[in-house]
Amino acid sequence: MSTYDVVVAGNGALGLATARSLTLQDPNLRIAVVGPAGRPGGASGAAGAMLGCYGEVTAPLLRTAPGRARHAQSVLAARLWPSWLEGLNSALPAEDQVRLDAGTIVFSNAKSGTIEDENYAAIHEAVKADEEPWEELDPNQVPGLNPAEDCRPKRALFLPREGSVDASRLLRGLTRVLEQSPRVSLIDGAVKALDVQAGRITGVRLEDGRTLAAAQVVLAMGVGTQAVLDELPELARRIPRIFSGGGTSLLLQVPRTQLKHVVRTPNRAFACGLHGMPRAGNQLYFGATNILMARPMLRTTPADMFFLLECVLEQIDQDLCAAQLVGWQAGNRPVTVDTCPLIGPTSVEGLWLLTGTYRDGLFQSPLLGQHLARRMCGQPGLINEDFPPERKPIALYTLAEARAEALKHYLAMGWEHGIRLPKVGWHRSFPRFYQQMLDSLYEELGEEEFVMPPELLAIVDGHRAVMVPFFRNYYAEVRKAWA
Repeated sequence: MSTYDVVVAGNGALGLATARSLTLQDPNLRIAVVGPAGRPGGASGAAGAMLGCYGEVTAPLLRTAPGRARHAQSVLAARLWPSWLEGLNSALPAEDQVRLDAGTIVFSNAKSGTIEDENYAAIHEAVKADEEPWEELDPNQVPGLNPAEDCRPKRALFLPREGSVDASRLLRGLTRVLEQSPRVSLIDGAVKALDVQAGRITGVRLEDGRTLAAAQVVLAMGVGTQAVLDELPELARRIPRIFSGGGTSLLLQVPRTQLKHVVRTPNRAFACGLHGMPRAGNQLYFGATNILMARPMLRTTPADMFFLLECVLEQIDQDLCAAQLVGWQAGNRPVTVDTCPLIGPTSVEGLWLLTGTYRDGLFQSPLLGQHLARRMCGQPGLINEDFPPERKPIALYTLAEARAEALKHYLAMGWEHGIRLPKVGWHRSFPRFYQQMLDSLYEELGEEEFVMPPELLAIVDGHRAVMVPFFRNYYAEVRKAWA
């Protein structure tokens, strides 16, 4: 058995950022970072790594206190990126350094539904309210945006302080810096279970049978965290359950690119908006789909591939039909049952959680990694602890609000998938079809205290006979745990 001061379970952006922050906080700590070297199914490796503080704003986000708290975290995270990369790059050779590519252009078009207009307006209002720099652009003069005529953008907003990093370079850079530390061990494996004695953590067990002893453990395994928690059912039922937001992204090679910045739509159709960005070597990244599932997606599907490629060619650049395919990527965002993150200590002494971050994990990794490292070393954190791991699911919607928001997403999904309807009268029948389906789902769930967020309805809708009883039982267990 090997002994450490801290075991960080997870080698994605959050796990590596936490380990890096711990080494800066206390260079004498013995730290093990555990995760499979290939990161199969992980969110970080497949991410576009947009630093989307304002680009991710939606109308519902800023209507609730928890939503505003999440946005406040994003604002703080955005401020930390320059110094975070400066510190990282100071320990890396020039060829491995990570660059922040500044600038994001948010555009809206008519390929979705009214939800896109609402979220675009929410982004615009947020940047004005926070006095964030912005510039209105001619939507038909955006470099790299060459859509089909029926997909022309209606509006475009330039956010000069947003942008992106190359996720693969970031992961390599963090890994290399940690490898250079004599007090850090990077272990190729996966944590299977926790060792707990008398209410405190004593270590972890790996899938290959190895055991690691430690007085503190951080679970930052993304969607893999749930299986580890399930080994401790009394603890697990006090923590909002984690599901998988499976996503597909795409890399293309072009002779020369006109795309100079991130281009993206607002969030819509249950996804993070269609987006593209330049990468080194005349490569272009495009993403990303989002399908909520009970189990992680390890490979993409033909349906996701077809849909994403169709969106890219129609809505971003028709001329990319002549580009060369570099590869498809599949990843899984950790999405809790209330869509809010799990950050901080648990009732098991020495056990910390950092997951459930949905689309914000990589973007907020400098903030959350440093926050958790400070807390673990007995210092004040950097953020308010609004999302403790052990809590009742947070209510972001009333039942009426959830039904209305879900309808907008489903309608947007139908339009974006190119559904064709008779033009007379069906503009009323089409929404009624979805409304009846949604009303039926929510009525079957029979839940008014813990209203399911619209994003999770896809899990129920796809496997209704199984998932309706599952969620009924789940919410009953939550009530028992907090009785």
